[in-house]
Amino acid sequence: MKCIKCNQDNMIIKLGKYGLFAACDNFPTCKNTMKLNKFLYEVLKKDGINIYGWNHECWKCHQKTVVYTYFINKQLKPYMDEHIELDSLGLDSLPPVDDYLKMKYSTINKNYSKTQHSYCTSNNCSHCNALIGNHFIVDDPHDIFYDWLTGDLDKYLVEKIPFEKFNITEENLVGLEHYLTQIF
Repeated sequence: MKCIKCNQDNMIIKLGKYGLFAACDNFPTCKNTMKLNKFLYEVLKKDGINIYGWNHECWKCHQKTVVYTYFINKQLKPYMDEHIELDSLGLDSLPPVDDYLKMKYSTINKNYSKTQHSYCTSNNCSHCNALIGNHFIVDDPHDIFYDWLTGDLDKYLVEKIPFEKFNITEENLVGLEHYLTQIF
């Protein structure tokens, strides 16, 4: 996303002494900054949200079922300072996106997870309806792990959903900074 002040360099997510924020990469010439939630809102508004899907073996019936998620952490990689990395930010992270996906894909539901001891939005097996936990889909997608690490996810792209399809506000994006971590 181009800086709206200098229009020369891109805005990137940085970590300062008061936390995360977006700043022009042309600092110190340009000192434009933006709150993190506003920046994320503008990026997603411009880029939409990528939905990924792949075949996953069900732990219960051992049949292949398609699982779906979004990896906003991977979508935002071009906007990150080299010392900042996003932890997993996918299914069950943004309720407006989850609600849309629950309406669109019959295998995405609100389920009770015995391992998390809470309800979460997750995939279900299309054959036996078993819950497919988010750890294997969002946090550590075993089936596509190498591609996930390298960011080579295009072959798993099911659709790019325009931002307007979701009822997301800047306020929905407040608090996502706990998904961001500094890498030393």
